[in-house]
Amino acid sequence: MNLKSLFISLFLLIAGISLAQSGKDECIRGKIERFNRLQKFKNINYPGDSKYDVKYYKLDLNVNHIAQTISGNVTCKGEIVEPNVTEIYYDLTNSLIVDSVLINGNAATFSRGSNKLNISLNTALNQGYNFTTVVYYHGTPGSSGFGSFEFSSHSGIPAIWTLSEPYGAMDWWPVKDTPADKADSADVWITVSTSLTPVSNGKLMEIVNNGNDTHTYKWKNSYPIAQYLLSMAITNYAQYTNYYHYSPTDSMPIDHFLYPESLNSNISQLNKTPGMIEIYSQQFGQYPFINEKYGHAQFGWGGGMEHQTISSMGGFSDGLISHELAHMWFGDKITCEDWHHIWLNEGFATYAEAVIIENWFGKAGYANQIESEMNSAKSAQGSIWVQNISSIGQIFNGARSYAKGAVVLHMLRGIVGDSTFFNILRSYVNYPKVAYGVAVTEDFQTIAESVSGMDLDYFFQEWIYGENYPKYSVVWSTQSIGSNLNDLAIQITQNINSYPSYFTMPIKIRVNFTGSDTLITIFNNAQVQNFNVTVRGKPTSISFDPENWILKTINSVATGVGDKIELNSFSLEQNYPNPFNPSTNIKFSLPQTSMVNLSVYNSLGELVNVVAHGEYDAGVYERVFNASASGRGLASGIYIYILRADNVVLQKKMILLR
Repeated sequence: MNLKSLFISLFLLIAGISLAQSGKDECIRGKIERFNRLQKFKNINYPGDSKYDVKYYKLDLNVNHIAQTISGNVTCKGEIVEPNVTEIYYDLTNSLIVDSVLINGNAATFSRGSNKLNISLNTALNQGYNFTTVVYYHGTPGSSGFGSFEFSSHSGIPAIWTLSEPYGAMDWWPVKDTPADKADSADVWITVSTSLTPVSNGKLMEIVNNGNDTHTYKWKNSYPIAQYLLSMAITNYAQYTNYYHYSPTDSMPIDHFLYPESLNSNISQLNKTPGMIEIYSQQFGQYPFINEKYGHAQFGWGGGMEHQTISSMGGFSDGLISHELAHMWFGDKITCEDWHHIWLNEGFATYAEAVIIENWFGKAGYANQIESEMNSAKSAQGSIWVQNISSIGQIFNGARSYAKGAVVLHMLRGIVGDSTFFNILRSYVNYPKVAYGVAVTEDFQTIAESVSGMDLDYFFQEWIYGENYPKYSVVWSTQSIGSNLNDLAIQITQNINSYPSYFTMPIKIRVNFTGSDTLITIFNNAQVQNFNVTVRGKPTSISFDPENWILKTINSVATGVGDKIELNSFSLEQNYPNPFNPSTNIKFSLPQTSMVNLSVYNSLGELVNVVAHGEYDAGVYERVFNASASGRGLASGIYIYILRADNVVLQKKMILLR
C-alpha cells in the first residue's frame, strides 16, 4: 500500500466513514489502488487540435488477446473551424504504429510527433469544410492513468477492458483527446475470438461471424459522446437483462454483462437498477439515452467508470451502482468542458447517491450520507475548481472533486429550498446550451440563478473558486423589551480565511423557548457581524445551523452578558488543515480560568511537543503546531494532541502527510 492509499485508509478510519455503501468511495478506492501510476504527464495534448470540430468517430478494431495487440482503422469526420488549415493532428501514443492515412479517400502524408499523428490535408481548407480521415494502425496499446487499455484475466479467461478518463483514449486510438469536443455519433466495431463477447456503448446492431473463429460486434451510438466515454469490455460474459418501464407500453433494456462466476450472486443488486433509473428520471429528467440502453460490464478494476450507456463495474454495491448511473445525466449527457470543472461530473454523481438514500431511507438517511461527505470534504485542500489538471490525483481528488462538490449541491439546496433545487437540476439537464454537450460551472450557475431568481454569484465564487470552509464562533444574549417580546442579539465571528477571507451564507438559527422553538434565517456577509431579532418569549438557547446545511466548524456558542462571554464547556476542536504539512492549527475553548497544557504525542505515546502551557483566562484560543520547527523533522503518520485543563482531559488525532 503506497502512502496516498495509507493516508486515505487512516483518514477514513479516524473519521469513522464506512466504505461499504458509498459509490464515491469505491470509485476513489479503485483509483487509489492504482495511485502509484498516477503521475504528472510530461506532455499533455490538451485541449486537442482546435482547428476542427469532430462530428463522428468509427472504431473498427481487431483485438488479439493472445498477442495482446490491436489492429484496424479509425474514421473521423470533422469540420474545419479556422481559415487556411493545411494540417491537423490526432492524439495517439507513440507506441502504436500508423500504417497509412486517407483524407477524403485519398492517401495523405503524415508524421509522428510526441504522442501525436500529424496529417497533411494536401491543400489549404477553409472554415466550414467537411473532411473524413481514416487512420490504419496496429500495435500494443498503452496503459496510463487508471488503466486506459488492459489485457487481464479472470478465472483463467482473458479479460480486456478500457478506461480512458482523463487522458487515456490516445493510448489505443487516434483521437482528439479533449472532452470539450464531443462527436455527434459514433460506431464501435470490435472483432475478437468467438470465445469472447465484446461489449461497447449504444445499441448492438449486428453480429457478424467471420468464419475464421472470430466474430465482429457492431455497436452504434446515436447520441453525442465524449471521447473518453467510448469503451470496450471483452471476456466470456454471461448476460442478464431487466427493463426500465418508462411508460405503460414502452421499456428500455438494461443489459448486465458479468463474469459467469459472478452473475448469480449479484442478480439481487442488479435488480435495483430499474428503480434507481426511475428515481433519477423523476428528479433529473428522463434517462438521457432512452433509445439505446443502460447496462453494466464487469471489469478488472476496483471502482467503476461511467462509460456512456454501459458503465464498467468492479463491484455492485448500492453506492457504486447509483454513482455510475447518475453520471448518465451528469458526466455523459452533460460533460465538463475541461477537467478544471470535473466537479460537474463527480460532485453531482456523489450527491446523487444521497438522492437514492433519501428516497429509500428518508431525511435521516440523507442527513447521515451528507454528514459523511462533509467529514471528507473538510480535508479538501485547494479550490474545487481544479488548478492543476496535469495531475490525475488532483483532478480526481476524493475530498474535493467528489465530497466537497456534493456538499456544494447540498448547501445550494438549503439556500433555494427542495422544490426549487430539483427544478434547477432538471432545468440544467435540459438547458439547450449544455444538453448532450459540455458545461462549465458558470453554465450551472446561470440556470441556478434563473430558476431561483436569486443572485448566487457570492455562493459559487466562494465555494467553487475559494478554499476551505467557515469556522464560526457565536455569542448571543437577550433583553426584554416588554409585552413578552425580547431582543435577541447574536454576534457571529468567522476565522479569517485565505480566499475568501470569510464566507457569505444565509444561516438558519433555531431559537428555543420553554416548550417551543422557532426558526429564523440571517444573512451573514461579514467576518464579524451583529444581528438583532425581535422574538416573542424569552429564549433559553439557540441552535446554530441545526439542520446542517453548511459545511462548517462551530468553534463555540456562548451566551454574552455585557462584555463577558460565558462558554458552556471545555472544548478541543479538530485541527485544520488535516492532514497537514508542516503546520496545523489547534483551537480550544475554556469556560473558566484554567491551568492549561496542550501537547502532541506520537503513536507510541512519546511526547513530541508542548504547544501551550500556563494559566489561561476563559475564552477561545488557537495555537499553531509546526512539525518542522526546531529541527523536529517528524515522519508522516498519526499524532495525538491532548488538552489538559484543570481536571478535564480531551484528545484528538491528526495526520502528518509529508
